[in-house]
Amino acid sequence: MSFRIILLTLFAAASALLLSSCSDNKQYETAICALADTSGTYVKEKKKIVKIIQAGILPKLLPGDSLFLIAIDSSSYDEKNIKGQLKLNYRPSQANQQRIEFAQVLDKFEKEQTSARYTDISGAMMLCKGRLETTMAGTQIIFIFSDMKEELKPGIKRSFDKNEFENINIAAMNVIKLSEDNTDPQVFRSRIKKWEKRISDHGAASWNANLEPVDITKYIDDLR
Repeated sequence: MSFRIILLTLFAAASALLLSSCSDNKQYETAICALADTSGTYVKEKKKIVKIIQAGILPKLLPGDSLFLIAIDSSSYDEKNIKGQLKLNYRPSQANQQRIEFAQVLDKFEKEQTSARYTDISGAMMLCKGRLETTMAGTQIIFIFSDMKEELKPGIKRSFDKNEFENINIAAMNVIKLSEDNTDPQVFRSRIKKWEKRISDHGAASWNANLEPVDITKYIDDLR
């Protein structure tokens, strides 16, 4: 066997081992999407959303973990709705710098004053699913910051695949009550139950109807 063939064989074996190692590492990684409602009166909740992400999610990211910030507006299944994304480096110094930069992205997002007329929650979830899928992370989570009242713009259609959210854990956070909810609590309960059924029927690993900010770090730890 020639020296060149031996080198090629060794290179192929090393490459296969590296790919296998990378694939094994993926199962220990966590990928998170934070969907932030920017429609109607909920836009006033931006400051609280940013605070929760900065204090409860960003510090929990480990080397190799990913985080996406996606805005919910009138037509959310659009790359422009991805307001920020990162994959945490394995080098501590670079990872710390990434956290600082993402915190700045969140601050910039908070200052944006636009308010959408319609609320396309489904489109944001579908966009998020695609991003989570690319990470191949073993733990995948969607946090939805919204009042969970979807109102699609005329002409917009959204339908989930049967296993749209397979292996994905979904939690709704800061679900503020609307005036009609206060008038009749059954309106709110019915809305949440419909989302629970819809998400469960399309393969979600778990659903939490109203996760409290103080519990977010434990929630992430329990899923890992």
